[in-house]
Amino acid sequence: MPIDNPFTTAVSEMPPRFAGRKTEKDLFSTNLKYLKEGNPRNLAFVGDYGTGKTVLLKEFSNMAKDIFCITFPCHQFENHAQFSNFLLGTIDRRITVSKSKKILEIFKSHVKSLTVTTPVGGGGIEFKEDDPAFDPMNRMINIFESLYKAVDQPTILFFDDFQYYLKTIGQSEILKPAFTVLTQELEYDIMLTVCGDLNTFEGVQELHEPIARFFEPRRIDPLSRDEIDDAINVPLKSLGCRFTDEAIERTAELSQGRAYYVQLCAHYGLNEARNRQITPEDVSAGLRRVLNRLAIEHFDNIYNGVSPDQQTILQVIACSDRPLLHKEIINESESHDVTESSAKMSISRLRESNVLVKARNKYQIREKLFEEYIRGKSLLI
Repeated sequence: MPIDNPFTTAVSEMPPRFAGRKTEKDLFSTNLKYLKEGNPRNLAFVGDYGTGKTVLLKEFSNMAKDIFCITFPCHQFENHAQFSNFLLGTIDRRITVSKSKKILEIFKSHVKSLTVTTPVGGGGIEFKEDDPAFDPMNRMINIFESLYKAVDQPTILFFDDFQYYLKTIGQSEILKPAFTVLTQELEYDIMLTVCGDLNTFEGVQELHEPIARFFEPRRIDPLSRDEIDDAINVPLKSLGCRFTDEAIERTAELSQGRAYYVQLCAHYGLNEARNRQITPEDVSAGLRRVLNRLAIEHFDNIYNGVSPDQQTILQVIACSDRPLLHKEIINESESHDVTESSAKMSISRLRESNVLVKARNKYQIREKLFEEYIRGKSLLI
């Protein structure tokens, strides 16, 4: 059916309808109020791949139009100097885009005081970690102090895929002390809001630990069935199209409420439709393209990153029409040349890596779409 498809297939792109996330938005609104009152509080949200973390930060930025916001995108660093250089470059570009020459000049004048070796602008200032004068924490303080003095207003710093930043700067060594200086000693109104994967704060076991108190990390919940309906059918209303209740149920089943997966199922399901009432059969018909997309972006890395025996375990579970007991997995795996000891170890490692989940003593693959992907690859069928 020829129709302009409103649903996105691009990772991190804003959907046509931002549905749900009321809890997260209410919390951000509350903290936004605290920031304007001079009492900044930090936020951290963690979630699975495809839960819409990047889009959530974009929505927060839209909610804070009257505040100076800057987003630091996903990036990985080899050392603290690279991290500092990345901060400077991102800030320089953000201010340049805002077309405020005065702010940029003030920022550069403050940053120039950090070094006399390389001017700001063009390639940007460059720190070197082997410089005996290089101090990662003070560099972070000075960079954000320069930014705050330049914009001269409450500021929100958004960090996406924050787990990569913590690998460089550590969970407590630099971040918390630096922002304690900025917000408490210097009394700057700077608020951190970050998103990361479920392992972002790995090792933080207790809420009273410093980094947990600093952020109070919250997990992003899946979209509910009604929120999925809202995300899909509201954009379609003006086109005279509608996903039937059964099609919404099928989308909810496959996506498990992950916002990006919802967009993929909706996009490819709509492409398969032959009339303006999109059916569960249309959603299922689009599944192959959904899996092809996710294979490239995500699933191939997971599957190819485990051992051959673990792949066999996954195939055994994926090809079953129900969750399996531990012994059932082992027995079936042995018929495919996986020893009992290797099967036990494989199950354990797949659970540790969060690929398998156990409920009521039975095992299943955590992601429904990943299960469909494995079933499509399986040699056991």
